Amino acid sequence: MSEMRYAPPQEIRSAVWLMLNVISLGVIQLRQRLGLTPHTPLLPRHAISRLSRFLAQAEPALRRCLYLCAAELGALPAFPRETASSGPTRPRDTAQRVACATPSIFRLFETGTQRSDAAPPRPVFRTGPRIRFLDADDVPDIHEYAKYPEDILPAKRLVRRLMALDHAMDHRDRYIEKIRRSLGEARQLIAKAGKRLFRHGPLTRLQCETARLIEDETHAVQPHFNSS
Repeated sequence: MSEMRYAPPQEIRSAVWLMLNVISLGVIQLRQRLGLTPHTPLLPRHAISRLSRFLAQAEPALRRCLYLCAAELGALPAFPRETASSGPTRPRDTAQRVACATPSIFRLFETGTQRSDAAPPRPVFRTGPRIRFLDADDVPDIHEYAKYPEDILPAKRLVRRLMALDHAMDHRDRYIEKIRRSLGEARQLIAKAGKRLFRHGPLTRLQCETARLIEDETHAVQPHFNSS
């Protein structure tokens, strides 16, 4: 397994290096300009929109960069699965257990998760503001009211995602090792990105072109590893 490696062309190495720097700078700027901490609970609607648009492109771009970095270093044997009858085992080193390093963990893989919460939420049917009684156990639906950029809305989930992105940038070696131990699995680890994902948004036109180059290379490389 350790002999499975990928030799990227210099163009791809440069593209990955550039994209990692773009993502890192984007995280720093958002944290500074929005005054974010790991415990920020609320943000104005315009800040939430800005944060959401950045994450929509930065998260998949980072996954593809880390995948190509792992592929270049080569596959590693997977950790043996623990069973109920195997008895007590020595805890793994922190570097081998990304999931226990911090509460905000960046999700590396996009396919084959089999998670029950992966389905999109049910549509919300809006009927406009309704009369509410103060003694009724009824939580107002914010979607029923007019939207303004200054509205203060819950932001913990988005902030957690940004902190996870920041953690992945600071501890790339741990995440890359986790991918290397998953390279030989008989499934794709990175899904096909939507055609419009890297067309416009927070990334500039040239940055979008770089992201599309990395996207194409990721899916050209995956079959050589995930085919067992």
